Amino acid sequence: MKILVDVGNTRIKWCVENHGDIGTGFAVDYKQNQFLNEIHLRWLKLDSPRQLAISSVSASQIAGQIIDLAKKTWPDVEIIIAKSLAKGFSVISAYQQADKLGVDRWLGLIALRKFYPGNSCIVDCGTAITIDCLDSHGQHLGGLISPGLRLMKQSLYQGAENLSYTNNHYKAGLSSFTEAAIYTGTLYAAAGLIEKSINDLCSCKTVVMTGGDAEMLAKYLGFESIIEPDFVLKGLSLFCKGEQV
Repeated sequence: MKILVDVGNTRIKWCVENHGDIGTGFAVDYKQNQFLNEIHLRWLKLDSPRQLAISSVSASQIAGQIIDLAKKTWPDVEIIIAKSLAKGFSVISAYQQADKLGVDRWLGLIALRKFYPGNSCIVDCGTAITIDCLDSHGQHLGGLISPGLRLMKQSLYQGAENLSYTNNHYKAGLSSFTEAAIYTGTLYAAAGLIEKSINDLCSCKTVVMTGGDAEMLAKYLGFESIIEPDFVLKGLSLFCKGEQV
């Protein structure tokens, strides 16, 4: 048994892998108090894993806390830390400094190559929106990074007076009050970015959407996409196999 952990910019997502089968993912916001206790309580219900693999784009202390918790819970567990590579898993990174590519993006690319070979694109809709494209030979063509929906909203509230932040959902459309206008404005900004980027810059046949806002944003795109909620964890599973070809 293996535990797969993805530490993002806001949330920790993890799941259990048994004999290659990836279970349902669990997510917790590590900005909240007692997030380690919440994870620990769930881990105490599990059998001892052989390995714990971790992907982290967050501050190193968060990943360190997760690793310390794993060793405390299962002293004999092997820790695997995922890293971005210049070449591996039939993917060639477009970055001249391969280690500067976020490891979550790298794991998404190797999962994309494995499960959706050909001209394809992965869009991760989390704290940031990232868009990365692969050609049919596994060459990473590069990518884009933009603020995600929450960061777009927060930037408005921080930069303008007399606005109070809300995470409420509203019906998308022309709005008669400010909160709903911001909701639709940021939603359309993100959807427009994704659609124009893919239409103008990628000749891809397959678009995979992942991240917390993927399902919502996919509804506003002018093309079909595939929703993969745990795609980074799937890439992490592949990384653990060490098939760096």
